[in-house]
Amino acid sequence: MFSSTKTPAVTSSILFEPGYPQPLYPPNHFHRSSQPPPSVDYPHPAQRHGHHHHYSSRPHLSRSDSDRIPRPTSSSRDLKHVNLPRECLPRFIAIAKVNTMINRETCGLLLGKDKGHKFVVTTMLIPKQHSTSDTCTMDEEELVLRFTEERNLITLGWIHTHPTQTCFMSSVDLHTHSGFQRMLPESFAVVCAPRHNPNFGIFRLTDPPGLQTILTCTAKEAFHPHPDQPIYTDADKGHVQMKEGMSLEIVDLR
Repeated sequence: MFSSTKTPAVTSSILFEPGYPQPLYPPNHFHRSSQPPPSVDYPHPAQRHGHHHHYSSRPHLSRSDSDRIPRPTSSSRDLKHVNLPRECLPRFIAIAKVNTMINRETCGLLLGKDKGHKFVVTTMLIPKQHSTSDTCTMDEEELVLRFTEERNLITLGWIHTHPTQTCFMSSVDLHTHSGFQRMLPESFAVVCAPRHNPNFGIFRLTDPPGLQTILTCTAKEAFHPHPDQPIYTDADKGHVQMKEGMSLEIVDLR
C-alpha cells in the first residue's frame, strides 16, 4: 500500500528528529506553529562550537548578550544513543523545497528500531498534512498508525521547517515536543531553517526543568512565556549521533 524510496548507504551531510516507544503522536494532531506573537523576541540558538547550549523560552522585548550565553549542560548519560543517518536532513530539505519557496512549513516523522543498547532511525515518513507560513498540521493520522504498526517501527523524532525564520523552539513547538519526550526520553525535535545559518537544530527539553515546566503549563494562548530557566537544549552534541553510510527509507504519504 505504501510506496517508498530507498536510499543506499551514502556519505552525505546532515540530519534528524522526535518519538515514542509506540506509534503515538504529539498532542493537538501534530499541529505546531513557529510564529512568535508581535513584539515577543524568543531567544534563538547560538552558533555551535561543540558544546550544549541551553535556551529559555521566556520572551524579551529586547535581548541582551546574556540571553545568548549557553547554560550549564544537563547530563544525557542515562539516555540511549540514537543513530541518525546524515542523509536525512538534506533529503528532507529537498522534499520541503516546494513548500519553502511559497513560505509554507513542512513536517515529518523519523521512525526506527530499538536495537537494545541504542535506537536507529531507518525511515523518514512525510504524512498527509496542510500548512501555512507558521503552522503544519498532520492529516489522516490513522495512515501513520497503520504504517508504523505494519512495519513495527517506533516514532523516534519529528522534523519541520521554518521557511523564513531561524532555528529555535517556539512555545507551541515546546508543547508539541513534550508529548513525545514524556513517552520516550530519547525523543528529539529537528528544526530546519533553509534560509539561515545555522540551517538546522536538534533539540530536546531539559529534564529537569524543561519537561516538567511544559507539562504543567496551563497557559491557554498558543504563544506564551515560560519561566526564565533553561527550557530546551541541543541534542546533537549529546545522545543523538549523526552517522555516515546509513541507509534511509523515505515514504511520502501525501
